[in-house]
Order: sequence, then C-alpha cells, then structure tokens
Amino acid sequence: MANDTDDHTSTDHTRTTRNRAIAWVDGRVLPAADATVPLTDEGFLRGDAVFEAMLVRNGRTHALEPHLARMQRSARALELSLPPVRQVVADLLAAWGERDGALRLIVTRGGAVRGILGAVSWPPTIALATVSVPWRTAISGVKTLSYAANQWALRQAQAREADDALIVDDGLLHELPSGALVLVRDGRLSTPDPARLPILDSVTVASLAEIVDVERTLPDLDALRSADELFVVSATRPVLPVHAVVFDDGDEREYPAPGPVTKTLQASFAQHVVDHLDP
Repeated sequence: MANDTDDHTSTDHTRTTRNRAIAWVDGRVLPAADATVPLTDEGFLRGDAVFEAMLVRNGRTHALEPHLARMQRSARALELSLPPVRQVVADLLAAWGERDGALRLIVTRGGAVRGILGAVSWPPTIALATVSVPWRTAISGVKTLSYAANQWALRQAQAREADDALIVDDGLLHELPSGALVLVRDGRLSTPDPARLPILDSVTVASLAEIVDVERTLPDLDALRSADELFVVSATRPVLPVHAVVFDDGDEREYPAPGPVTKTLQASFAQHVVDHLDP
C-alpha cells in the first residue's frame, strides 16, 4: 500500500499528535475524536455494518488482502454493497507515518465508509473466564458491527475478574469476543474449527499456520483443563499468552505464560509478520 497522500485528501496535522488516533471521513483524514457518522445511518442505529481490523507495523499493514477478502465475504452475507476501501487504507497510512498501530475499516448499510487508525497495546498476559451462552445465529462467523452479545460476554468475564471471555456453547470451546484461542498440548497446537463451529475464521490463525502446524478441532472443557499452554491471537494481539482460566463452576486453572512453545512462537511469529508486511 502506497504511503503517499493523494491530492484529494486533506490532512490536518496541526490537530493531531503522535499518539492520537486518526480517522478517514469522506476523503479527509482528521482526528478520530472529530469523526462523525449520520445519526440516521443504520450502521449506527442497528449495527447493520461490516468491519475489519488489521495490524500496522512500521506504517505498513499486515495481511491486508485476507482481511479485505473476509470483509467482502461478510458484506455478501449481509447483502451489503461494499465500495472500494483501499484508498482509505492508503490515506490513513500516509498520515500515520512509520509507526505501529491498528487500522479498522467500517462500511455501513447507510453507505458510510470510515477508517480509524490508532495505537494499540496489550498486557503481557491475560486471564480468561469461560462464558456459556448459545452462540449460533443466522450470521455466525460474519464480522459485523453488531457486537452487543460480544460485549455482554466480555462484561461477564470482567465481573469474575478476568480480562476476556472464552465462549463455550454445548460444552465446546468457541472463540473470544474478539479473538481466537490456541491450545498447546505435548507441543502440538490446536484451535476451534470455524468450518464446524459458528465462529469467525481467523486471519491471524491462518497466518500463524504458515509457520507452524495448527490443527482445527472441536475442543471441549476437558481439553482446556488439560492444555499445557494457552494463547490468544487476533489481528492486533498476535500470540498473547493466557496465564489463567476461570471456569463457570468457579474453578481456576493457571498456565505458564508464556510457556516454552508460546514463547518461541511469540518471537518467530513477530518476525514472520515483519517479513510479510504489505508493500
């Protein structure tokens, strides 16, 4: 993605700082705090919109094409027309400079196209709490802006002093509200299978599978309890170790964070990302 700004784009550098998020609105890059969307837009009123989030390293995106392909699949599932969004990415990167961050693209039913790019950080490890809830819907596995159920699950986990939720449905592990779980046992990696479960097909898991075998399975709570290590992956938090899981029955299991496999993967996947940044 080119890091130069076209003439039609207006960037107000005087109103931004190095650490403040920026946004793309109607061909302009401006402080994210100043970005708006019409109140009548159904993306705002009903969450009827699709989005993607991707990692930015040194001012370049990672896995842009897989993210855009998934966004197109999400748009088809919602019968939503997806306009070109590559210029949004190019303009935001040009304004952001050679820094790290996370870039989010949003397209709503009302036709609003928005982009947000800002810094992102995570703790070195996190704790999860299992949240048992029916997870299948008519649009399972589609990345929409309708995140009320995801946020509800996150609040349940936080009420039990965990950092994030692990969705469990009918005894099977599914996903986090905004990420995928990877289990390590006897040196082997496995993750819930999006082809057989109503979960999002993780772009980051696919990227991880380029350097290590990751088996797609139907893990249950016993698999979770017997895992040697756990880590979470998403576009903005590649290989984040899990140090504890709080189960529904109140039991708590601790895990090495990072364990030896996770620690090795943290380094190797970080290098893989840098080696495969988008042009």
